[in-house]
Amino acid sequence: MKVLIVDDIGYSCHYYARLVEKIGFTAITASSGYEAIKLLQTDNEIHVVLTDLVMSGMDGVDLFQQAQQVERYSDSGAVAPPQFILMTAVRPDKNPQDKNLQRIKLANELGFSKIMFKPLDQNELKQELNDMSLNVIHSTESEMVLDLYSPTQKVRQSVREIVEADNKEAASEFLKILLEEIANLKKYLKTS
Repeated sequence: MKVLIVDDIGYSCHYYARLVEKIGFTAITASSGYEAIKLLQTDNEIHVVLTDLVMSGMDGVDLFQQAQQVERYSDSGAVAPPQFILMTAVRPDKNPQDKNLQRIKLANELGFSKIMFKPLDQNELKQELNDMSLNVIHSTESEMVLDLYSPTQKVRQSVREIVEADNKEAASEFLKILLEEIANLKKYLKTS
């Protein structure tokens, strides 16, 4: 499953992307709501958006509302808007007069899947993403579409690790295995 992290603070974006990848999902980032909308318009594999509330230009709630209007399609037809998790450092119990509390309330009313307070609890985020991943799998099963995110994700992760380690021998061996498996898939498709 692919998760889009949106935060206008660069190191936060990077940190949450690494956290999402550590949990086991693919992460991409956007430094603004506008950039996120462009990504949603071109990448129909984004199933979850993890966005900060307070950002310059377009906040997380505005991003959610605009994302609902983005038309996305795959080979099997229209793709539903992604699920949204709102991140915020604004805590109602600590700051009851904060103007952003109304935005949090609106986010809840609009249908954000989850509102999480910074710093994010890694276990809570992992559980939420795993639950969302099951929703993605169930929705694709109902359309009789095979969910290839997990195997694809593992292959990409393996390639990334081999390249980062600059290990030519491992790269050669991995490529050999992949080519054998591709041949097996081709045989399977010919007999189907």
